[in-house]
Amino acid sequence: MFIQEIIQENSILKNGFVSFEPLNGGLNNQTFKVITKQRSFVVRINGKQNEYLNVTRESEVKIMKKAAQEGFAPKVISAHNQGRYVITEFIEGQMISSDDLNKENLKKLIISHLKKIHAMKDNERHCSPYHFIERYLSGAHELKVDYPKELSPFLKKAEVIAQKRSDDKQFNGRFCHNDYFTVNMISSGQLLYIIDWEMAGSGDVFFDLATIPFSCRFSNEQEKEWLKLYFETYEEEQFHILQDLKFMHMVRECAWGLFYSGIDEKKVNHDFNYFKHTLYVLERLQRGINYL
Repeated sequence: MFIQEIIQENSILKNGFVSFEPLNGGLNNQTFKVITKQRSFVVRINGKQNEYLNVTRESEVKIMKKAAQEGFAPKVISAHNQGRYVITEFIEGQMISSDDLNKENLKKLIISHLKKIHAMKDNERHCSPYHFIERYLSGAHELKVDYPKELSPFLKKAEVIAQKRSDDKQFNGRFCHNDYFTVNMISSGQLLYIIDWEMAGSGDVFFDLATIPFSCRFSNEQEKEWLKLYFETYEEEQFHILQDLKFMHMVRECAWGLFYSGIDEKKVNHDFNYFKHTLYVLERLQRGINYL
């Protein structure tokens, strides 16, 4: 579906329409900023991912609305055609970068939002990272993309970690964002908004906690400070679990890259090479590195 068609069928976009432009950042869907004389909106045109991950757009929109009510997500403006696209408010602000994590107030706000997310109640959406790896690989196979044989030992290790984490009834099985990267955070003055709730659902708290350390290359000391900020106290076991979940992030990156290398979709806002990304992550795993 083209953005022009969506604008024409939605009066809120059509009336006073000025222009539209693709937004950078999202790799799973097409996103556009639509500017009208009254205000600006974000239109996200859904990709094919959910068809393979067995999670519905209806449940995602429900979560987006709940997060908006909590005050840390953009408001949903229209979801009447949620299977194809969703319209949200456009937040004026800056996307968070790894350099911004040096700001203590912002870091505390990121953790504060994460705690609020983990306190949300929604048992309808099971989005464990362990299941996502399985579904991405299953989807890749269906799309005729075979994974490199070098990935096999890491998949076996991932199974061991998943089994071990299943015993944690306190922090596994809680509501999670599951995509808590800095690129999904927008700072607007004193407010911080979290976007991209596509993967949100019942998951592992430590997977959310590991996202930023894994993607921003935290040192051991930074990771310990990060854990203490969340739990208020630090225990060595937390650090070891975080390492396991950073590893799970690496494996998910491989599975995600393989899956998306098989999906034939027009790239609007990027020229990302998914298969090359998989090989990059796999090479790092072989070197014993568990961060991007």
